[in-house]
Amino acid sequence: MQVLSNSVKLAWVVGTRMILLNSNNQLLSSLTQFSSSPLSSLQFQLRTKSSSDFPAGRHRAAVATADVCDSNAALLVNGDLRALDPIFKIYGRRLAFSGPIVTVKVFEDNVLVRQLLETEGNGRVLVIDGGGSTRCALVGGNLAQWAHDMAWACIIVNGCIRDVDEINACDIGVRALGSNPLKSNKKAVGDKHVPVQIAGTLIHDGEWLYADSDGILISKTELSV
Repeated sequence: MQVLSNSVKLAWVVGTRMILLNSNNQLLSSLTQFSSSPLSSLQFQLRTKSSSDFPAGRHRAAVATADVCDSNAALLVNGDLRALDPIFKIYGRRLAFSGPIVTVKVFEDNVLVRQLLETEGNGRVLVIDGGGSTRCALVGGNLAQWAHDMAWACIIVNGCIRDVDEINACDIGVRALGSNPLKSNKKAVGDKHVPVQIAGTLIHDGEWLYADSDGILISKTELSV
């Protein structure tokens, strides 16, 4: 065992991968490939500032949105890569994430949101267009935990959430306009898998989302940085 920093307490080699644990024996956010060599000579870099990671195979490695922008200037010019207006607050323990988008459009009614989160997420991102209403919450602590258990990478809410303390304790990414303790209606009114207009950007089902502490990007296709 070798102490590497205040956040990285244990590292060991498995094949050609490094596994990093913190003081609570939690898996840190980066598994970096390297050629076999003694631990003392390893050179590695954490990819994100998140304190934990989802189990391997369920979620993709996060990339920095600034790097995405710098590496894809042409896509920014032609509109294939867009940045959302900075209107969202950050919730949940996962600060950086990416994945293919699933869209749902509702208004003060979260039944369709629950229906989608009850399906396997497979590392996807649920984008909820709640019409920007802040009069009630569309996602609470139970739904956030359900999303985590079903392997959704993140929930973007053009509206409000509630149970903020519970969501902040959950290992998932959540972005929302704010919080409101009032629950939503239960009439199952809305549309799934439709284009939505959020934060100055038209977002289509099946596009890709990249997010970290700097902001949120929407891409027509999966990107490599």
